[in-house]
Amino acid sequence: MTLAQFIDVLRHRWLSIAAVLVLATGIAAAVSAVQPPQYRATSEVFVSVAGGASVADLSQGNTFSAARVKSYEALAVTPQVLGQAAKQLGLPPGSGLGRVVTATSKRDTVLISISATDSSPTQAAAIANAVTDQLVKVVDRVERSASAASDLVHLSVFQRATAPSAPFAPRLAVNLAIGILAGLALGVSQAVLREVLDTRLRSFEALRRLTDASVLGEFAVDETIAKQPLVSVDNRYSTRAEAFRQLRTHLTYTNLDGDAQSIVITSATPGEGKSSTAVNLALMLAQNGSKVILVDADLRRPTTGTYLGIESRVGLSTVLTRQVDLDDAIQEVGSDNPLHVLAAGRVPPNPSELLSSSRMVALIRDLESRYEYVIVDAPPMLPVTDPAVLGAVCSGVLLVVSVNGQTKRADFTAAERTVQQVGARLLGLVVNRLPVQRRAKTYYNYEPSAPLSESPRRASRARLSSKDPL
Repeated sequence: MTLAQFIDVLRHRWLSIAAVLVLATGIAAAVSAVQPPQYRATSEVFVSVAGGASVADLSQGNTFSAARVKSYEALAVTPQVLGQAAKQLGLPPGSGLGRVVTATSKRDTVLISISATDSSPTQAAAIANAVTDQLVKVVDRVERSASAASDLVHLSVFQRATAPSAPFAPRLAVNLAIGILAGLALGVSQAVLREVLDTRLRSFEALRRLTDASVLGEFAVDETIAKQPLVSVDNRYSTRAEAFRQLRTHLTYTNLDGDAQSIVITSATPGEGKSSTAVNLALMLAQNGSKVILVDADLRRPTTGTYLGIESRVGLSTVLTRQVDLDDAIQEVGSDNPLHVLAAGRVPPNPSELLSSSRMVALIRDLESRYEYVIVDAPPMLPVTDPAVLGAVCSGVLLVVSVNGQTKRADFTAAERTVQQVGARLLGLVVNRLPVQRRAKTYYNYEPSAPLSESPRRASRARLSSKDPL
């Protein structure tokens, strides 16, 4: 995963990362709240040697004491010392002082620090002092019986432990810092793992990593499409209408020869918006003054007749089976710049055979000779072979892909590969159901705020003259 891909993952999955971060921080705060306070008291023991008559004696004595420090450090936490300390404090045998007492020493020093932890500050200080007292006694007894140099090494209490005023645990700031770091690590890890394991298209960036095909149109998520799939004539300056104008403009740059274009509009799987895209694109091309015909070649689930409110029982299937002449089957939608429509006709039992027949090829060529644009609404690419056959016959294929998680990445890749395998030309992609935030950065609902035939200054003068009593 590249740095750019990693940043895309963070941007698109920031909600889950934030949720894990908040959860980990909350757990850290809860643990700190329920954990009882612990106090730590520390006493220090100084290891000294008897003075010598010469520098060599002093050096040997210092070396000897430094070597003994580690031994005394280990001796402080032995059962013998801890048992005597428990007896001094009046605690029962096996009270577990070994879990609360530690002995440490700094390098190149002869100081031994003995620390004790307890929920009571006074008890912590008492334990540390008791262990210190018993260590001094045990070392004195052991050294006297083990060596003739009984007065060479001596332990003395350098600093006795006092009751601490503040607990050392729980440390809220430290626990929160650990919780935040752990939450960030877990949140980013789960986001990256979900991205790696996720097989669906959920962003524009994920689509761009799969293909090098040109994106001719981008359409945001719009909840009103289900009730009103066609672009409203009354709202010609809407974001959706402007997006279709952009698609119309980009489509003109794919016509390298300048001849009539027959364009198959399809998708990898059902439900990605290919039929509504075909109908709206055909309407936009017709409103621009082009001579356009829309052919509903989805002979399994035709929807053009429903969208446009026209008769759909007479159309492509009846023309291909020679039941109706082509001119009689073509219908007009609109008045000023009408869109010609060839509906699907009755659903035949053999749609693949009809669409792959020589009669269909001849029909496409006939329509190309009559119209500037032949928009063919084809079935989805993966379930059937119809769009692949039509793509090889027509000028090119316009592939509609939804990036709201409905389409799998493998399905889109398979559809694109199918277009290449049949020798069809992929004109580009229409990206559907983009997040609203992305589209908001592109269009601004640039609607006119004043009559185009009248300037603001002239309108202002007209209003002032109308108020003049003279």
